[in-house]
Amino acid sequence: MKTIELTKGKVAIVDDEDYEGLASVRWHTSNSGYAKRNNPISQREILGFCEFMHRRIMGLPGKSKLEVDHINGDPLDNRKANLRICTHAENLRNQKMKKHNRSGLKGVHFHKQSGRWRSIIKVEGKSISLGLFETKDLAHQAYCDAAKRFFGEFANFGVAS
Repeated sequence: MKTIELTKGKVAIVDDEDYEGLASVRWHTSNSGYAKRNNPISQREILGFCEFMHRRIMGLPGKSKLEVDHINGDPLDNRKANLRICTHAENLRNQKMKKHNRSGLKGVHFHKQSGRWRSIIKVEGKSISLGLFETKDLAHQAYCDAAKRFFGEFANFGVAS
């Protein structure tokens, strides 16, 4: 494992076998937190305006509709063991807990009308209510069970591992 220095004081983590090919190019940190580089003007028509490090490592051309998912959610951990090729829908399933979440648990919010904790999961654009629970931990367990069932290996429970 080696690191490549980026802008904004950040570093990308890569496997030893990928280091030389990547370190020979200048990379910077994108606004979304990924390692990327601008392609030379002469190559932009073929390669696109920019190249993301994780897509290069996985051999995914810029125009491919497939995506690369960072399994642990760290956009700068570009070791092959942390990357997997997926569809956009699969990538969305591995999202972290939203910043505005007030319960502290993914898929859980307080239901004022009942005075209980409600668990909801979104599947293929549709919200599915998983029920009302006495504690937020029970509601979160219902979310985790549903995430495993619907999302499989892409399930993200919103808790630090």
